[in-house]
Amino acid sequence: MKRLKSSQKTQTKKAQDHRHMVTQRLDESIPLDSKEWQAVEQILMRMTEFAPSSLITECVNAIAVYADEQAQQGYMLGQDDLIKQLKSRAA
Repeated sequence: MKRLKSSQKTQTKKAQDHRHMVTQRLDESIPLDSKEWQAVEQILMRMTEFAPSSLITECVNAIAVYADEQAQQGYMLGQDDLIKQLKSRAA
């Protein structure tokens, strides 16, 4: 039993490390000074005139979580595509 739990902990740790690495790579490669992001910031600033700041914060957090998940999925799909391409070249 202990051995099984130990291997599960190791796998969980590896998965967490991998997720952290993916998140770090995405944070480093996604610029926040783009025209698209500036447009989002302007819209959020206009919304603050009408909506309570807590609602704006909740909205921004939801957008950020969604964007992170989409970026991570895109990164993983890109890695899968790269592996398939390298395998086909090696064959």
